[in-house]
Amino acid sequence: MVFPSQTGKESQTKYEPTHPRGGSSWPVVAAVILTVIFVIYGIVYYVMNSEPYKLSESFIRQNQAIKAEIGEVDKCDPWFPIEIYPIGRKENAMFTFDVIGKSKKITEVSVSLQKIQNRWCIVSAYYVDRQGFMNPLVEDSRPSTEKSAGPPLE
Repeated sequence: MVFPSQTGKESQTKYEPTHPRGGSSWPVVAAVILTVIFVIYGIVYYVMNSEPYKLSESFIRQNQAIKAEIGEVDKCDPWFPIEIYPIGRKENAMFTFDVIGKSKKITEVSVSLQKIQNRWCIVSAYYVDRQGFMNPLVEDSRPSTEKSAGPPLE
């Protein structure tokens, strides 16, 4: 038996496919961001606590030529490029600093170091004076045979 109210009418119920609910991607994004932050922090911590970095900063703070240029050193802010190769045949490092004096004068200092007989040594250092010229801070202390021989071929 068919009721008159149902004749000619189709079912009012619609069926839609059920889509699985995807999880939010925010936890993955947050985990990646936190990982990147911790890696960057670890690298900065490693570099700023390394022996060549501390030696470079101490050298800059005590250098008379820099004191004559900008006064007493207030800050040594590391800047790019920073290179450190602590493993290999020739262990070396190169740092660039923006050095700020207590008088608020600024200069840029580049320091190159090499590990010789298990000890880090400054092999070259330069600063930029007020006229924009690069001035050496250390004399080249390599023996004359090393100077004339040039870099070793690999």
